[in-house]
Amino acid sequence: MRKIIACLGAAVLLGGCELDTEESLKQKLSARLYILETMHFTSKSSCTAAVFTLALGEFRKPYPLAETIDRALERIRAQKHVQFALEGLTPNEITEAIMSRDLPNGLGLISAGIGPARDCMDQRISRGYHRVLLSSASQMVYMPEDNALLIVYPPEKLAFFLRGNV
Repeated sequence: MRKIIACLGAAVLLGGCELDTEESLKQKLSARLYILETMHFTSKSSCTAAVFTLALGEFRKPYPLAETIDRALERIRAQKHVQFALEGLTPNEITEAIMSRDLPNGLGLISAGIGPARDCMDQRISRGYHRVLLSSASQMVYMPEDNALLIVYPPEKLAFFLRGNV
């Protein structure tokens, strides 16, 4: 009986673990962004999805920039942060280009955005996220070592952060 209770207690504790806390994520991203408020925050053991309003729709401190797909792939393969500076391309088009050149790393990029969008966003937030993915005004950062994606949408001064546990 004690084993059953101990196992159930462990399952409850592990099931309640979050990948991120709202405050720690805001603090981490505030070094790079001008965050005002949290519009949405959900974190579970499998994913985190957050949307923040920004005072300025730009980076306070940019991540290392990649102006070509080759340079982006170098950083991704080295498991380093990369901010895509590919003029005129949407986050969706960038992801397709990465996948066409390096499928395993492209799948890593896409998984950072798909799972959290499906499992940690409500329908309203998800619709906005999908519009941002299809906009060339969006600025995307991939953090492969964290399995995380950050997309800044300057026209509406929004930042979307997604992280999966895969």
